[in-house]
Amino acid sequence: MYYYNVFIKNAASSFDSLYTYESELQLPLGVRVVVPFGRGNATQIALVVSTAHKTEGKPLKAIRQVLDREPIVTEDLLELGFFMHDYYLTSFNQSFAPLLPPGDIKQVKKSWVLTGAGRQLIESDTRELKNLAPEIIEDYAKRGLIKEQVSIETIGKVKTETLYHLAPDYLKMLQQSKKLTDKQMDVVKFLTAHSKGTQKDILSRLGLSSSPLNTLVKKGIVVKSEEEVDRTVSTFIPTSGHRLNVEQLQAYYGILQSTKPISLLHGKTGSGKTEVYLKLAQTVIKEGGQVVVLVPEIGLTPQMIERFKGRFEGNVAILHSKLSRGERFDAWRKIKNGEVAIAIGVRSCVFAPFENLKMIIIDEEHDNSYRFHNALRYDTFDVAAYRMRQNNGKVVLGSATPDVSTYYGVRQGTIDVFELKRRAVAGAQEPETYIVDMRSELIQGNTSIFSAQLQQALDATMAKGAQAILFLNRRGFSNFISCRQCGHVINCDNCDISMTVHKSMGRLRCHYCGATKPIPKVCPVCGSSYIKQFGVGTQQVEEVCRKLYPDKKIIRMDRDSTYEKDAYDRVYDMMKHGEGDILIGTQMLAKGLDFKNVLLVGVIAADLSLNIADYKAEEVTFDLLTQVAGRAGRGIMRGNVIIQTYTPENYAITYAKNHDYIGFYEEEIQQRKAFHYPPFVEIINLEFKGDTMDRVQSLAEVSLEKIGEEIKDFQVQHSRIITLPKINNVYRAKFTLKVAPRDRSKLLEVLNRVLEESKDYVKNNTYLQIDFKQ
Repeated sequence: MYYYNVFIKNAASSFDSLYTYESELQLPLGVRVVVPFGRGNATQIALVVSTAHKTEGKPLKAIRQVLDREPIVTEDLLELGFFMHDYYLTSFNQSFAPLLPPGDIKQVKKSWVLTGAGRQLIESDTRELKNLAPEIIEDYAKRGLIKEQVSIETIGKVKTETLYHLAPDYLKMLQQSKKLTDKQMDVVKFLTAHSKGTQKDILSRLGLSSSPLNTLVKKGIVVKSEEEVDRTVSTFIPTSGHRLNVEQLQAYYGILQSTKPISLLHGKTGSGKTEVYLKLAQTVIKEGGQVVVLVPEIGLTPQMIERFKGRFEGNVAILHSKLSRGERFDAWRKIKNGEVAIAIGVRSCVFAPFENLKMIIIDEEHDNSYRFHNALRYDTFDVAAYRMRQNNGKVVLGSATPDVSTYYGVRQGTIDVFELKRRAVAGAQEPETYIVDMRSELIQGNTSIFSAQLQQALDATMAKGAQAILFLNRRGFSNFISCRQCGHVINCDNCDISMTVHKSMGRLRCHYCGATKPIPKVCPVCGSSYIKQFGVGTQQVEEVCRKLYPDKKIIRMDRDSTYEKDAYDRVYDMMKHGEGDILIGTQMLAKGLDFKNVLLVGVIAADLSLNIADYKAEEVTFDLLTQVAGRAGRGIMRGNVIIQTYTPENYAITYAKNHDYIGFYEEEIQQRKAFHYPPFVEIINLEFKGDTMDRVQSLAEVSLEKIGEEIKDFQVQHSRIITLPKINNVYRAKFTLKVAPRDRSKLLEVLNRVLEESKDYVKNNTYLQIDFKQ
């Protein structure tokens, strides 16, 4: 007897565990099985994740059925699931569900085709016709079943008695054909002309009920056929590779020869990072390896797909959430079967089931969408690094504005860095960047969302037939209070982080320490009454542009306007082919888009991201401004960037204006060190949820007390317990921990015990969720 631990997807949180079953068969890990689960004869499909040993006590249930001939999840991916479970303290469902194939296991198209006998009804040629009786020939001719090139006069000379020389089964078929009705013969003719057809097509095209088709099935003339459907998109335009310049060649050879598992390709916008990716992928594939390429937004996949498919033709699979479940599964299956060597997609593509994965490329690695958050219970960087350690492969990080923690790794010597300092297009220059102080605009009586300088630049750009991008950096946007007279923002006295407006309580609140303040009616610095909640939306910008330029094509690209499946592709194609004049959008515009005719980028309000309630506010602002500025002047003509702000002296804005990442990093890393933020500490949020605030508060207090008791030989900073707004009738509270990276594993041991004890509260609909903030 053999014993196995299995994972059952979507088990309720109170049953989140691995379950042990016995089997008379020795099973490979990673196959799906059917197991009894629950009361009565109920069963569940489970994934075999590890071997087990029989323990004393209750007898084990037996595995009832094995569904797969071969594992659908490889052993290295199963190891990855256990790694995520231990490293992030996530549930088994959160750790193993991402490893399973997406969508439907198989998609088949059901159609109807003629049987051999059915085909013989209409495939008679001259040789066969000479053996037929004249009366049958005449009947065939009337029904239109005889090929046109056969002479009726020739056929008519065939003697009746030759009919008896035919084989008995052929004779039976001929006799049967005389019994077909006109409607049945219409079906036969349709299937002859089209070779096959779905029931819906046949009946709708011929205007029939299902009766004639059903009769033909009974007569053995028509049969149902099933064929597997490939739902992936395979169109591409072949392209040839560009010759790498000296910087690109140095980066390419450097990455391949590096002895460190992680390399950073730090290249300015437009410096040709993608061309280096393509060359690296080509080398890995030539040596028998496989490659995963990650992009942070679905909006970037059309461009990356176009480049990779153009170079590698049918050797690329695409994985992202805008595809249907069936399309995702078909792509997953091609990867699993080794039919392709490259997978491109957003963060979840890091789990692509390649058998010989040797390189994971993370483009725009600074982007927060790769990081751990509520909807994403893992950090893509950690997962990629773990997979490459398993497979003796390489992680390549690419960005013009690397994450501060990533560049800290460069300075600490754990990551190799390769620089691309100039634009790849010959003669291309970095854009000219201007900062507009919107406080001065207000003094001059301009209350428009466009400064005079941006308005003039837009007019000039539209007049010369070029394109413009208007950017609203709203990532992580939360309502804050700002003075339009002096630019002062209401910050928390304890954390030096902007406070968030909470309308329900009519106060400002800090999302880090929980402190609150009344909403001021005048600015505490300059006394101005021009102090209010700050905010402007893309729809408002679009309306203004349509009034100013009624004859121009205005395109808005944000979450609301790109919910349809192919919306990103349409916007990309329109801008690429010059069918759009002004593109308005949020952070998705700042990532990788390459339009040669965009000569102007306008940042409507840099302060929107500068004052988010997050310690990374300056980094987010610098990244977004630098990245979106890089969309301008990517061809030969130099572009212009205009940044509108109420705080022009902020170092994130001034360094972005000068395209100076190193200067920004040096100042930002000192701020992080002074205020004990990552990478010098790791921030862990413990959030408690339940159906009553009493139970939530109780679990939070017990957990904090338990952590205090368990910490012995290391230090942990903690905030007080903060009550959060109720959402969908769920009460919430949280507290935050800060721990030095070297003590992370010790704290995880403590938190694991706290999690175990918190399970007693689950029966009262109260539970604990742990988030790692980096």
